[in-house]
Amino acid sequence: METLLTIVSILVVTIIAVKFFAMKRRHKAASNLVFAKYTFNKLNIAQQNSVRDKAVEIVLASAATRMTGFANEVERYGWYALAMDRLGIHSAVPDNPCWYKIKNPYSAIIPGDSMIYNVTAALQQYGIDMKISSEKGYPDNVTGRKEKKRAQKKSKV
Repeated sequence: METLLTIVSILVVTIIAVKFFAMKRRHKAASNLVFAKYTFNKLNIAQQNSVRDKAVEIVLASAATRMTGFANEVERYGWYALAMDRLGIHSAVPDNPCWYKIKNPYSAIIPGDSMIYNVTAALQQYGIDMKISSEKGYPDNVTGRKEKKRAQKKSKV
């Protein structure tokens, strides 16, 4: 009986630890993308182009992914945060000048995650009203094209 109680206790502690670290990772990813969207919109056109180019360069050089573009705002601004960090552009959000180290923004957080809402709500104390789309894809991304082709095939049948 004592062994069973020990195993259950270890299992519960492990589950709590896993959930805690996952929440922490999601918070960092959500903060990065919300801060990145706000900061990116404050940059001039030349700086924005530089950030875009650097983000694409990072994605293409990344061994962690085979992706080559951005399917939605979550991905786009997640990679833009990494690009701005590498370019030495600090976050424009008051009291939050740094970027979190995220290995792969594609898998760090999904569109519509409640943590994104929590971060945007927290920014309202600074008078920052930021929205991040919960859409999973842009119409012109690779997945979107495949979905359009499927829809066209279905409509022909």
